[in-house]
Amino acid sequence: MRHLLCFCCFIVGFAAAASEKAVLRMAMPDYPPYTYVEDGQYQGEGYDAFVFIMQQLQRDFNISLVPNYGRAVLDLQNNVIDGLFLASENAERNSMAVFSDPVSITRWTWVWLTQQQTLTPDSSNFASRAIVSAQINSNIYLWLKAQGYRVAGGPNNIRDLFRLLNNRRVDAIMLPEQTALTVIQENSYPLQNYQFKTMRELPFAIYISKRFLEKEPNFMVQLNNAIAEYQQTKTALP
Repeated sequence: MRHLLCFCCFIVGFAAAASEKAVLRMAMPDYPPYTYVEDGQYQGEGYDAFVFIMQQLQRDFNISLVPNYGRAVLDLQNNVIDGLFLASENAERNSMAVFSDPVSITRWTWVWLTQQQTLTPDSSNFASRAIVSAQINSNIYLWLKAQGYRVAGGPNNIRDLFRLLNNRRVDAIMLPEQTALTVIQENSYPLQNYQFKTMRELPFAIYISKRFLEKEPNFMVQLNNAIAEYQQTKTALP
């Protein structure tokens, strides 16, 4: 009886240990208004969405703020993190991680100076002649290079794109529309100084590493279910 009791205690202890969920290690790029830090606190609609989704999963997590997506992808490759949010999809990221269902939508937008009248994104020779830029190693930056645009070296900090544009070192920049408007407001730039043209509209979602999913193969199904709950909550709001 004594041996049986010890064996049962061992089984219960083992089952409890096996049921413990690993803490999810996530990278969050500095990318206002979606994800950023203000007064030492994580902020942004992307951050709020992620916290809601993790609460639905009852999953503990750690967040590392990174300066850009290039750093997040490098950390993912080196197994420093288990995923990143929010992100758009590309082949490099898909090689090492799985893209979730959409959390929101991002609109890649050209921004150029209103005073610039001769070389605009609507020009037939824009792609071959214009000097453009985006945040270094971001999905937008990689896409522009792949499309054959003349891409100047991009800054690490997304906010510095406007310094390039305002100083006329580039003809146009590309970044998400909401990010552009946020940076303009943060710096009190006159909105009338800029023109906008949306180029692409893409899902913005969560990447989870394939290494992590080898340990928890059902996690993406659970994550996508939690994202569906988040979307329903958004729809229900007045």
